[in-house]
Amino acid sequence: MIKKLYDFRQVTIPAPLLQAEVTRQDLDGELALAAARFTVISAVNGPIENGDVVALEYADEKGLHRIYFNVGKGFDDVENLLPGLCVGGKVGFAYAGKQVEASVVSVKRPVVPALTDDHVQQLGIDNVSTIAQFEDHLFAKLADGQRKRKFAGIRNIVFKAVMENTEFEDLESHPWYQALHQVMMDSVAALADRYGKTVEETIPLAMRMEGKPLEECREAMKNMNLERVKQAALGQAYAAEIGREISQEGTAPDIIGRCVDALHGVVFEYFAPQIAVERK
Repeated sequence: MIKKLYDFRQVTIPAPLLQAEVTRQDLDGELALAAARFTVISAVNGPIENGDVVALEYADEKGLHRIYFNVGKGFDDVENLLPGLCVGGKVGFAYAGKQVEASVVSVKRPVVPALTDDHVQQLGIDNVSTIAQFEDHLFAKLADGQRKRKFAGIRNIVFKAVMENTEFEDLESHPWYQALHQVMMDSVAALADRYGKTVEETIPLAMRMEGKPLEECREAMKNMNLERVKQAALGQAYAAEIGREISQEGTAPDIIGRCVDALHGVVFEYFAPQIAVERK
């Protein structure tokens, strides 16, 4: 499928795409999420605040009733009357179609503890037992995320270069292209049946090119399939260069998918280590 393979490693990547950072704020956010896993619900004797769960009791001819409110959630107007009250305080409001006077009987508040080494050990992360080690672990995770984000820009540059500089054979007669074209046409036919249209009438709809000439839509479909086949051919070639085998089991679209994944993987594995992530 390939007459002359272009070496993607020679692509020049702009310096900003090879630089990233993880800030103290990023780490603190992750530490806060970890601490939140150990949140406890504690009874509160002081004034009610947003975020508290408050139990009120009121009596009528049918007996004593208890109702609960999540203060600050905006589920009920009564929530606005509660901040500042304490256990034993009273509040009047309309409830169930009548005016009631209720007493605050309990206030419970979620409390997030300060993260400790003991909490870190409970997370069960291999070779991580202290907050310092946990921060290193989080930095590595965040750095990996930064590399993946930066790679999106690198990938676009590299793929453009390899597509422009690799010489391909005539791929329209290749079984992979034929298989993709058939899958596409089967999808168009199913859509045509659903809308009661002919296949030709449905091609612009399937390509999201309503109003465009049919030939332009067909050309777009061809180019889409050719692009996919070219990526698959490149993935197969680059994987072979490093001795990585790609399973040939399954249908042609299955194999194509694995080859395209291999293209992304090989390029990422080469450029990701070049992305320097600074810890600020």
